[in-house]
This record gives sequence, structure tokens and C-alpha cells, in this order.
Amino acid sequence: MSMLRRILLYLVGVGFGIIASMFFFGDRDLDFSYLPNARTVKHLRNQNFSISERAMCQLNCLGLNASSFEKVFKDGNLDVDFTASDVEGMCRTYRIEVDQQSYDSFMLDDCDSLSKVLSIESSSCVCE
Repeated sequence: MSMLRRILLYLVGVGFGIIASMFFFGDRDLDFSYLPNARTVKHLRNQNFSISERAMCQLNCLGLNASSFEKVFKDGNLDVDFTASDVEGMCRTYRIEVDQQSYDSFMLDDCDSLSKVLSIESSSCVCE
């Protein structure tokens, strides 16, 4: 058997293998979340979601509602600032930065199975 024929048979086998793999495994939704930021955001998004009274006041001051904020939280590009976050203990508080919004970042509390927005950091609104 010539070398060219061996290479051709090898490539045909690899092609059949790729087609079989796509048939069996093609419809899977894979998510690469191995880095700390991606793992934290994925964990927070998979929990129940609530907004504190102070954060709701700040949202109203910015002219936003809870559903628009939740849409940004679930679908937006979020970056966790681990240096400004408190990740010690059972309940962790994260500072999450947001791009291209009317606010710069927000503080989120992660306790048990609940992600609770504590405050929204914006220079134009002050709520106590």
C-alpha cells in the first residue's frame, strides 16, 4: 500500500470521526468558565436575585427599573473587582463593574442561594 493511499484512508477516517462526534455531541451548550471572574459571575447569575431598598432607590434616581437592571445583570459584560470585594466568610460581598451603563459598578451580596444587590455606585445619585 502506497504512502499516499495510507494518508488518504487516514483522512477519510478522521472525517468520519468528526462527523460522528458532531452527530452525537453537537447540540451541547459548552461554557468556558474556568477563570475566577467567569466562575463568580456564572455562580451569581444562577442564583435567586433580589434588590435591596437602597439599591432600588438608586435605580429610581437613575431612571431605571428592576427589570432593566436584571437584564444587564443576566446578559451584560460584568467584571468582578476582587480587590474591592470581601470574599472571606460564608456571605461574600462582590464589587461588580459594568461597562456602558449609567452607573459604574454595584455591590452584590452572595449568601446561600441568593444574590442581593446592596448598592449601585453612581456619582449622580445619593440614597441612604
